[in-house]
Amino acid sequence: MSTSPLLEVKDLSVAFTARDGSAALAVDSLSLDIAPGETLALVGESGCGKSTTALALMGLLSVPEARVTSTQMHFNGTNLGTLDERGWRALRGGGIGMIFQDPLSALNPVRTVGRQIVEALTLHRGLRGRPARAEALELLRLVGIPEPARRFDDYPHRLSGGMRQRVLIAMALAGEPRLLIADEPTTALDVTIQAQILALLASLQRQTGMALLLITHDLGIVGQLAHRVAVMYAGRKIEERHVDALFDAPLHPYTQRLLRARPAPGSADGKHTRLSEIPGAVPAPGLAPGGCAFAPRCAFAQTQCRAAVPDWQASGEGAGSGVRCVRATDPALIEARHIHAA
Repeated sequence: MSTSPLLEVKDLSVAFTARDGSAALAVDSLSLDIAPGETLALVGESGCGKSTTALALMGLLSVPEARVTSTQMHFNGTNLGTLDERGWRALRGGGIGMIFQDPLSALNPVRTVGRQIVEALTLHRGLRGRPARAEALELLRLVGIPEPARRFDDYPHRLSGGMRQRVLIAMALAGEPRLLIADEPTTALDVTIQAQILALLASLQRQTGMALLLITHDLGIVGQLAHRVAVMYAGRKIEERHVDALFDAPLHPYTQRLLRARPAPGSADGKHTRLSEIPGAVPAPGLAPGGCAFAPRCAFAQTQCRAAVPDWQASGEGAGSGVRCVRATDPALIEARHIHAA
């Protein structure tokens, strides 16, 4: 796996302007990078800014209400901040592909799924006619669509939610992108098809060197597929580590609580324990409290946590790894990590 970033982003911010003229930050000074062949998982509760980040990286927030700023946003040598809509269209699909979270709204309801995949193959790979149809059928087979020749001529409304999601994955793969952004790619799939899709993505990475930005709530998928994990809360990145280091000893109290909320196997007597939950909710954009946004929900919060936004502290585990917490070296928090690991 190459160490030179394919995508490099520094200080990405996304603000939305309300009718009264006020601006709400949905993403606040986010920095990340992804190398070819690498999987970076972006995790956090709904409302943390994960999907907004993905849309910004695809140039899909070009509306008057949205303001996207960044000191650096480069993909494969291209400065994304200088692209006009024509430049973004040339990049989307072939350079950066995306699996959207809601397949029903992402697919065109008046075109057959086969025609939509062929359109992607024509646009990004120049395939037409029989070769395009044959490749589209192969993509449908790869993502587990039964009877692909029959489903080729179906409209999206005739397919189940899981099948629509698989069609969307096939369309994203049609352009052979260098970077694939997968926003909850297996949410609507049963565990068998989910395993097939994850194996397919891993296989494509090995064959093509494709990078993957994986947005998911499923920490089990993160453990299987990701190399590094970035945790977001209220629009900010609060921790980034190698996946094994993060699962073994999470540094931020929020990351600890996320990992404890995972379903656990039943005990020896067959009884199941109640899932751990995080009290409260993620603040809406523009309504985060001063200082650490997680402080109102954090059992370790003190006065200093509310005084100012914590600085990013490198963890010494490699470039980009670190945590945003003023109590990261506090003995009580370190003890909590040991309890979690046990």
